[in-house]
Amino acid sequence: MATIARAINEDVVHPLKLKVLLRKYRISRNELGQHVLYTAGRAAGRPISRSMLSDIVNWNQWPIQTPQDQLIGQIEAYLVDAGVPLTEVKTAWDEDPQAEFASIRKPIKGAPLNANQVSALTEDSDEPEIPENEMLTEQARQHFKLFKHPFIDDVQGPEDVYLSAEQRYIRESMYQAAKHGGFLAIVGESGSGKTTLRRDLLDRIRRTGEAIRAIQPQAFDKTRLTAAHICDAIIEDLAGGTLPSSLELKARLVKRLLTDSGRAGNAHVLIIEEAHDLHISTLKYLKRFWELEDGFKKLLAIILVGQSELGLRLDERRNPQAREVIRRCEVAVLQPLNGDLEDYLALKFKRVGAELDRVFDKAAFDAIRERLTFRLRNNSAVQSQLYPLIVHNVCIKAMNQAAELSEPRVTAELVKGV
Repeated sequence: MATIARAINEDVVHPLKLKVLLRKYRISRNELGQHVLYTAGRAAGRPISRSMLSDIVNWNQWPIQTPQDQLIGQIEAYLVDAGVPLTEVKTAWDEDPQAEFASIRKPIKGAPLNANQVSALTEDSDEPEIPENEMLTEQARQHFKLFKHPFIDDVQGPEDVYLSAEQRYIRESMYQAAKHGGFLAIVGESGSGKTTLRRDLLDRIRRTGEAIRAIQPQAFDKTRLTAAHICDAIIEDLAGGTLPSSLELKARLVKRLLTDSGRAGNAHVLIIEEAHDLHISTLKYLKRFWELEDGFKKLLAIILVGQSELGLRLDERRNPQAREVIRRCEVAVLQPLNGDLEDYLALKFKRVGAELDRVFDKAAFDAIRERLTFRLRNNSAVQSQLYPLIVHNVCIKAMNQAAELSEPRVTAELVKGV
């Protein structure tokens, strides 16, 4: 592994080629940061901040708390997982003297940045700084007369699930896939509502009394989930008892159990959450499970639920070796709230007995959209981060600020400042 430590008082630096790779393969700092964790110190277990990633990329400066080689290992693993060729990954730690702003003097704390330093930083600012999670203070709850937290334990039944037109379509697609043997992947950013839709599907099956048996492998580490584990889950949920020792015997028993259960009037759906962690070989085996049939009847539907990396895994250009399964799997992507923001928040506050316009000024909603929307560099496309979990964080921070300042409502100015 390349040695990349730099003396702390060195003035001139070159950006790392990691910066080029992130642009080339359209990997955002926020996306990468969610998968790189501090391993020591007070921040152990927490994702590295985007500002720290910028220090690494632009100034080749690394945090003190976590060994540098551990961070490098995590970053390289994610790059490979995102489809970056290993030969290119190994160049990530080389300096890039050809960069547009090469040989930039390292910024000194407390000193103003010069024009080149500002340019080097602002060229990376095409994404909003995503606010970190924060608790709603007791002061804010009293200030806005909230007797319950609007964003914690906020889904207690189907009436609490906010469904835009797009989400209603995905919700129905999940139900029809489960009922009729479909093969569907639900892809969404962290906090976009994937788990809520999965819970809603299971609740709907229970409420309607539909004869659908849901099978959910419980392996915590989905990177280790194999075809044998999936067989075990099907056998355990349908019959229980002693598990066969070989994969051949497991497969035969799975086919027999599904056939007998199907002829008794049941449908079956295999639901795998955190499916973005599945190994490519496991994805390929899913085709074999989905092809189990009794005459014209599919015996097992499959619903994968995962973060945006699942979309990358199901991209035939990145993983041509998995094209057999990729071409058979429908993909539904959960979109950000955008125009549904007000309706979504109105439902959240209604369920805790509060009126939204008593807490938020009308102009605050456009400020939230602006705060969480950015334009891609050298591109006319606009990207939104208005996903429920991130919206919650912005709202909580702004509500806490309003309470501290004794503002009667959350204003656009407060939103812009969090």
